[in-house]
Amino acid sequence: MKTRGMVVVCAVLLLTGCTKAVVADDPAAAAASEAARARQSVPTTAPTKAPPQPVTAPPQPPTLAKNPIYGVGKLTANCPEPKARPTSEANVRAYYTQFTACLNTAWAPAIRKAGFTFTPPKLDIVAGRSPDLPCDADAYGIYCGDTIYVDAQVDLDEYRKDPELVRGWMAFVIAHEYGHHVQALTGMEKAAFDRRLKLNGVDLALEESRRYELQASCFGGVYVGADLAAFRKDPGWADLFAKVVGSTDDDGYDHGSTKNHAYWSMAGFRAASPAACNTFTATAAQVS
Repeated sequence: MKTRGMVVVCAVLLLTGCTKAVVADDPAAAAASEAARARQSVPTTAPTKAPPQPVTAPPQPPTLAKNPIYGVGKLTANCPEPKARPTSEANVRAYYTQFTACLNTAWAPAIRKAGFTFTPPKLDIVAGRSPDLPCDADAYGIYCGDTIYVDAQVDLDEYRKDPELVRGWMAFVIAHEYGHHVQALTGMEKAAFDRRLKLNGVDLALEESRRYELQASCFGGVYVGADLAAFRKDPGWADLFAKVVGSTDDDGYDHGSTKNHAYWSMAGFRAASPAACNTFTATAAQVS
């Protein structure tokens, strides 16, 4: 309690310089004298300069709010689920390699239809070690530069615990990271980065990050929904996907709440079209 009291006193005295106190014989007199000096230091006239007003967020650029990718219609996909199971690093690599090839086949026509040049992403699968990233990040799945990085060790560990659930997670993760590749190819990655540089305050920047990440999840849902009939001939697959996208967390407040993550992922899944994924014109509550 004494330590806390001294901190409070110093915080108050910071207003008048927080000078070192001298211990007097009469504590009451010393306190009164200190209070008098503090009152004398308070200005008697109002400041002439008004406090700075908060800067509002600039409007969303057309590249984000009206991107041509929203108008390409439904994706067409007809790829079966990769047969490889995450029992070894090689198998994990085989799974993601086949899945990425299917994503390329589905997204390439849409990217070109929207008027952009299509190039496939690179794929880097590592197990139990941090990849050599050109950007500062550390996660299970990462899109950086033009490359998708995935830590196979997570899949290997989780497959032993729940084989069915991890298959859902693997499908979601690669489709989500590919969603970032779609954003890069359509100019949205750069537009979102440039916009965040202009924002004033952490809250606005985090909101923009959530818009960006929730859109990537929505794009992931678009592909899985488009390929539903061929991907897994299992009536329970839709429920599994819903369970996966509805079990995320957002400790950093930069990817979206569990509720909103499920909402946008399933919106893409049901529509099978990028038109469902315009998070940049959504209300703040929809991207919280």
